[in-house]
Amino acid sequence: MRLLVVLPLFAAFASANLERRAQPGAVQPPPVELRPLTWGDVNFISTTDSHGWLAGHPRVSDFSADFGDFASFVKNMRKKAERMRKDLFVIDSGDLHDGNGLSDSTPLNGQVSDPIFSSMKYDMLTIGNHELYQNSVAESMHKNYAPKWGKRYLTSNVYIKDANTNKTTPIGHQYSVFHGRYGTKVLAYGFLFNFKSNGNMTVVEKVETTIAQPWFQKSLKVKSDVIVVVSHMSLRYGEAVSIVNAIRKVQPTKPLFLFGGHLHIRDFVRYDGRAAGIASGRFMETVGWMSASGIRNNNKNLTITRRYLNANLHTYKTHALAHPKQKFDTGRGKDITKKITKARKALNLTNILGYSPQDYYLSRYPMTDDRSLLKLVANEVLPAVVDPKKGKPGVVIINSGSQRFDVLKGPFTTDDTFVVSPFHNTFIYTTVKASLVKGIMEGLNTAPFQKRADKLYLENLRENKKGGDQKDGKKPGKNYPLTPGYVTKDDMGTDGDDWPHTPIADVDAPTYIASPLPAGVQPDDEVHIVWLSFFTNLIEPLLKKLDPNTNFAIADYRTDINSNTMWANFVTQKWAKQA
Repeated sequence: MRLLVVLPLFAAFASANLERRAQPGAVQPPPVELRPLTWGDVNFISTTDSHGWLAGHPRVSDFSADFGDFASFVKNMRKKAERMRKDLFVIDSGDLHDGNGLSDSTPLNGQVSDPIFSSMKYDMLTIGNHELYQNSVAESMHKNYAPKWGKRYLTSNVYIKDANTNKTTPIGHQYSVFHGRYGTKVLAYGFLFNFKSNGNMTVVEKVETTIAQPWFQKSLKVKSDVIVVVSHMSLRYGEAVSIVNAIRKVQPTKPLFLFGGHLHIRDFVRYDGRAAGIASGRFMETVGWMSASGIRNNNKNLTITRRYLNANLHTYKTHALAHPKQKFDTGRGKDITKKITKARKALNLTNILGYSPQDYYLSRYPMTDDRSLLKLVANEVLPAVVDPKKGKPGVVIINSGSQRFDVLKGPFTTDDTFVVSPFHNTFIYTTVKASLVKGIMEGLNTAPFQKRADKLYLENLRENKKGGDQKDGKKPGKNYPLTPGYVTKDDMGTDGDDWPHTPIADVDAPTYIASPLPAGVQPDDEVHIVWLSFFTNLIEPLLKKLDPNTNFAIADYRTDINSNTMWANFVTQKWAKQA
């Protein structure tokens, strides 16, 4: 059981170091006393699933620091490591795109955000599945992004094809060896889960195939102090366990550290006494910390600590600065912040389309609640997609997973269209009797899950989002009211969250949702059913099953609106700008 340690030194930061930068208008959290981090023989800072959130969350105080602030934090932490003569490595586990206008509003995803991300000095990185959906993005990662990192960009099982010869080559490096400043020799790999929805120019080799390859087995015999696996996958199931088992057959006692991603959760796993893994959340809300001592003693378990840091300036300064008057900002950090501000303005991301009358939450409330985002989508956003020129009533169906974030009360900007619904799936339709709609929805919601994860991942996601009660004696600082937020339960208990919070409810929702049938429609009336192209492979056999004697004509419905732009269409109609 860990108790909150109150250190007056850290409380002083609030009054003595009031630098407030981040992005224009970013709100700052109230000061709270935070426990100091524990440093070991080897230490890690990790991020994952940034999805373009380099501007941070300006309207959410817990996560309001931007990527420039993170760069300054890392620089100051490296200085701290030097003073203590400790090795510190900084790691990212992939997924840079699909989730924010900074990465998604350019003709090529990542055109602006990838160079900004590359301004940070990471030690090891790997690729995520969102870098592989589009061939153009994958090619840019190979030609423009990976070369900037050299041997630090690790893709042990991800390849790209040469357009002329069709020969495959790793997008990055299959493995690398690094030396820490203070003597730690690291053997590192980078893995993606067994992803199948990549473009045809790339190849994702099954993890089980890669770890059986002669090159992998031979590389495990390279002399090192620790092995690091930077991965974009669940840490608890399937591929990660296979990797750990394969390494343990060759290196039974070597200190082994995995860095996971993809699930958008905070998590920590102990595989054995000398192996552990951490997943560091999503959207630049969380910065993961892991330290280990005893790496050179093969006969004892490692002493490992972990912490999930909220990405805000108070967190960064508290943990990185040696004293209240120490300067936090760095030249690199300030430059990155300026680039983000300039890019957001140039891309028109701060343009206000309208004003949300209240907060709408993606998963805190059931669809029967007026605070549910999915209720808003079904009852108000999707009906606005229906085109009256088509001449028939319409029912619009989407997968709930296409909606990715809450809508906050107040200004709704161009950036919010990418934040809430980042994907650009087109709407297509056919004509059916209204009586079939119920069967279509029932069939969709009992069909195989049509998302970028499998069942095990979803079970893991649901279990970890529940979190656990904080019964470890942590108390908020005297100036800090306990607010809803992350409450994480992992293999080390419930003391991993740096900031104490009350847990947020996570309510299950249907996999597919639809706008209601218009009033007065009778069962035999013809209606248009409109759906996203993403799951046409499920709709077509359903239609055939429900009505075997009809040949359904499927066509584009509205070429002017897709799953991303439907929000702009709705907001400008219903939440018009205020003076």
